[in-house]
Amino acid sequence: MLAEKIAGAEEYLAHFQTELEKQGVLRFFPKINAFYHRLAKEFLTIFHSKEENLFVQWGHLLAIDAQLQILMEISNNRKEGLLDDLGMSEEEVIEMIENDHKYFYREITGAKLTQKPKMGLIYLSEHLAES
Repeated sequence: MLAEKIAGAEEYLAHFQTELEKQGVLRFFPKINAFYHRLAKEFLTIFHSKEENLFVQWGHLLAIDAQLQILMEISNNRKEGLLDDLGMSEEEVIEMIENDHKYFYREITGAKLTQKPKMGLIYLSEHLAES
């Protein structure tokens, strides 16, 4: 999904909803469904907010996006067997996502978790988690 093809936050989030529905995650797992909808609502609230510093706003959006990315990654092609494959309950999956998102961008860029995050837009969510 290229940035210039995204008309707004709603369209961006629609991609996640479509994929999670296609994979059956939102249908089979009510707690994960509620978690996804809470993230989507938070994303839209922050995206449409004009009161915060832009960099703080982006940090919050990136933190939510990291959680959405992790949810997509673990639910890819698993459907009903998601919890069995992971050996976790819905609550544990949600807790894992809420904890692991803090270092998501560092992990995907190959940075070490023991190092402080570099200065860069992609790491703004980590800088927020530190403060």
